[in-house]
This record gives sequence, structure tokens and C-alpha cells, in this order.
Amino acid sequence: MKNKILVFIVTTLILSSISFAQMKKVGQSGMTYLSISLSARESAMGAAGIAGIKGVQSVFYNPASLTKVQGMEMVINQVSWLADTRIIGIGAAYATTRYGTLGLDLIYVDYGDIMGTKRVDKSVDERGYTLTGNLNIQDYALGLSYAYPVNDRFSFGGKIKFVHEDLGSVAIATEVIDQDNEIYKYEDRDWKLSHWGLDFGAHYKTGFKDLALAVAFLNYSTNMQYWREAFQMPLMLKMGLAMDVLKFFNDNEKIKLNMAIDALHPIDYEERVHVGAEFVYLNLVALRAGYQFNHDVENFSAGFGLNFNFQGVGGSLDYAYTNARYFENVNRFSLGFHF
Repeated sequence: MKNKILVFIVTTLILSSISFAQMKKVGQSGMTYLSISLSARESAMGAAGIAGIKGVQSVFYNPASLTKVQGMEMVINQVSWLADTRIIGIGAAYATTRYGTLGLDLIYVDYGDIMGTKRVDKSVDERGYTLTGNLNIQDYALGLSYAYPVNDRFSFGGKIKFVHEDLGSVAIATEVIDQDNEIYKYEDRDWKLSHWGLDFGAHYKTGFKDLALAVAFLNYSTNMQYWREAFQMPLMLKMGLAMDVLKFFNDNEKIKLNMAIDALHPIDYEERVHVGAEFVYLNLVALRAGYQFNHDVENFSAGFGLNFNFQGVGGSLDYAYTNARYFENVNRFSLGFHF
């Protein structure tokens, strides 16, 4: 059984790599918020987490790891992203006794106030445009996940997501009336899309100490199109390793030093590597740090986490700080509960 599982994982990696080689379209994906790390724990560890992800946060990283959920778990993530953009990620998961684990999640993007404009003849307004009020831009994704443990070492999972984007009503030039005087015929169009996407992954405990490896294939979709150019969701292949390296020396459960490394192959950028570390004391307090190599926005990150128990309900509060190139730094908060 062990050899069959290893063959399955290797075959998945080979086929996924071949698929990416055929479909790679650098800089041509849309709805890129789907590739932004949401969990404060994983983000503080350099967004390295598909093999070491814990609990309900798996709905955002690797659905196969949902089998680690015990009972019911809920989480809410807030990301203060670039240019006053805010991302909210809410997840819930329930572990059945015999039939695997189910997960639900919602990702919502708040772009703040964005003023719309409409081009007009300069006889109407000397600026050549008028203001049309705030654009009601919407971006959200709903996901349904399922994970099943084949045995105590290997699990697989999948997720189907419904994605909706509404960029508002915008006038576009459809006909040239007088090119010299820049006079065109305009037509109002609603820039709105709804589509479906898929994630799937596998998680394997090697049996050596607590070393785990995982693979995840995220944001697969067919082409979408607003007008002329077709695009896909930010398709990505992730492969990762995770381990408590202190187990090389002893099995002291009071302290842990979790290390993680992920290799990423995105469709809309070059390959990159994420690394992270987490020091945990008494399963109550955690200090974290990480780095994202070859990332176009983020690089160094750090953070902390606190676990608590209130009237029989367990919970966690996590924070992550990430240094962002050319923008204000990114802050993330996560609040989770398990019942």
C-alpha cells in the first residue's frame, strides 16, 4: 500500500508539471486574489504550509489536510492588502466519524471607494470625462471541500469553487466617428463574470519522525472572457515538506520547531520557493518567521500565535506581518475556534 501511495504522488507531480508546461501563460491570469495567502499562521511562515497546514485553514491551501480536523472548526481571516484593499476569508469544517471531512469557505474582497468616470465630448466637459459615482466592484468566491483519509498516513481531497466578479458598468468605444477630433461612439457594458474552479491535493506522512509531504493543484478553471482576451484563474502547482526538526534529538512535546518549505509553479509568474519556521512552547504560544523567494510583492514575514480555551471551546489568535515591495506592509489576523 505504501508503494502505491508513493507512485500515486509521483505520477500526480509529473502529470501536473506536464500540464503546466503546456498551459503556461505568464501574466495572463485573472481573479488573482485567489492566490493571496489568508491564514496569519502560514503567512508568517513565508506562506509555506501545504504540508504543515493545520485544521480548517486547509480549505484555503490544501483540501487533503482537512482530515486533521477533529469535530468542528471555524476561522475568520482578515488581510489588509495593497492600496487599501481588504480581503476576508471565512472557513468552517466538520469531521464525520466514517466518511471524511467537509469544508465550506468564503473569500470576499473589499476594494474600498473607487470613483468611476465616463468619457464625453469636450463640448460637454472640457476634461473629456465626467464622474459617474463610486463603482460597486465585487469579487468573491464560495468553496465546498471534501477530504478522505485512505489510511493513517495518506489522505486526498478536492474543492469546487464558485467565483463571481463584477467590475461595474463601463462605457467602451465601439465605433470611430471622427478620429482627428477624437470623437467615438460609446456603448455601456456590464463587466461581470461567474465561473467555476477546482482545487485538489494529497498529503502523506512518511513515517520518518513526523516528516510530511504534500502536493496541491489550485485554481484550475477553463477560460473566461470579458471581451476579447481570454484568461484563467491563477492556476498553481505547489509541492511541500514539513517537519518538527527537534524530533531528530528528542520527543519533548513541550517545545516544537516546525520547519516548512514549499516549491511553487504558478501560471502567471516564474517559479518560486517559500520557507518558514515556527517555534511553539507548550502548545500555547508560537513565534514564526519566513521568506518568499522570487515573489513579486512580498518577501520577509514574521508573526505570533496564541492558543486559548474558554468554557470548553478551544481557540487561536494569530498575527502576521509581511514586508511588501513598493507598497505599505501587509498585516493579517486570524481568529479560530474548535468545538
